[in-house]
Amino acid sequence: MLKRLSIHFSKLTAIIGLGLWFTTASAAILSPGSNIDLNGTTAAADPDLAGTVVHENLIGFTLTDPSGATLLTGNYLDRVIRSTNTGQLIFSGRLQDLTNVGGNSVGIDDWSVSGFSGYQTDVEYRSDGLGDVGPYLAARSGDGDNIIFEFDFQLEPPESSLPSSIATDATLFDLSGTAFFSIENLITFDDLEIELTGIAAPSPVPLPAAFWMFGSGLIGLIGIQRQRRKG
Repeated sequence: MLKRLSIHFSKLTAIIGLGLWFTTASAAILSPGSNIDLNGTTAAADPDLAGTVVHENLIGFTLTDPSGATLLTGNYLDRVIRSTNTGQLIFSGRLQDLTNVGGNSVGIDDWSVSGFSGYQTDVEYRSDGLGDVGPYLAARSGDGDNIIFEFDFQLEPPESSLPSSIATDATLFDLSGTAFFSIENLITFDDLEIELTGIAAPSPVPLPAAFWMFGSGLIGLIGIQRQRRKG
């Protein structure tokens, strides 16, 4: 299973200028091994983000504990947009339809997506999209493959995330990527994980025609419990 990125983030402690606080930012280049604060952006602020949806897949998932009891259900919306201005691809993900099951209470700390090694990435979240909460920070692994979006506070059902936006210099994609959710049980404080495969990612070759035959809901679920980190 894809391991959670071991990156520790410092939170914003001061706001310089009220004008900056209320300004909608455009996407910013995220280099391997770096992280950036996110403020949200729109197609009006960054016209290169406007385009045509060329792939959309709603993937259902279920989180279970070691005994097999269901804790959480939800959907991950995996989407690819081709920019009208540049012809290049924008990869977007959104967590939605989250439901705690059986009196449990869990929250999503962050999620990551893989498959971006060797590609330029301009990263933000879309404040003009559907959803309730956007991540406050994005980071990229040293090898450039993984991009992680971290929430300031856990995303808790029935909240949904605003869609992420990873604008790339890629023109082709396949379904070789992975999405990984890091989750906390807010009652027991156990850390939990979900991994989804078959996620859209940049590719040097076209998506094989056979992939289009599967439709939505390609991949199911994985839920495991791991020992809570200390410190």
